[in-house]
Amino acid sequence: MWVINSDAETRQLVEDALRQYRQYVRTCLIFTEGLGFSAATPPPQVLLINVTGAAQSSLALLPNIRQRWPDVQVIFLSQSNDIHLWADAIREGAYDFLSKPIDPDQLKWVLISAFPTARIPVSKPAASSLEV
Repeated sequence: MWVINSDAETRQLVEDALRQYRQYVRTCLIFTEGLGFSAATPPPQVLLINVTGAAQSSLALLPNIRQRWPDVQVIFLSQSNDIHLWADAIREGAYDFLSKPIDPDQLKWVLISAFPTARIPVSKPAASSLEV
């Protein structure tokens, strides 16, 4: 998982969100200030982009990301709660668009659900509660 343009608060939120699920999600966190593409760069499974400038310029990265890594799950984290911006991001192929301040539990579930290899146990109802 790559986290782009992370500040201290975002780093802590991401680390806390994934710490609880380490046994279900095997990940390497990479915090970086920019998105660099090279031929040797392995694709991340999840890319969280902390939007620090104009949100439209961050959304403009999405076609390049999709071309390079079509299967990566891209999540935007922004100060803006503009529904049109959210809709544009989803329409362009983002996995999710979260507004700050972010609820830590919401971030946990979005990050964990974005990993295609996550195996989170689901509690099953007791057999006696099932109707036949």
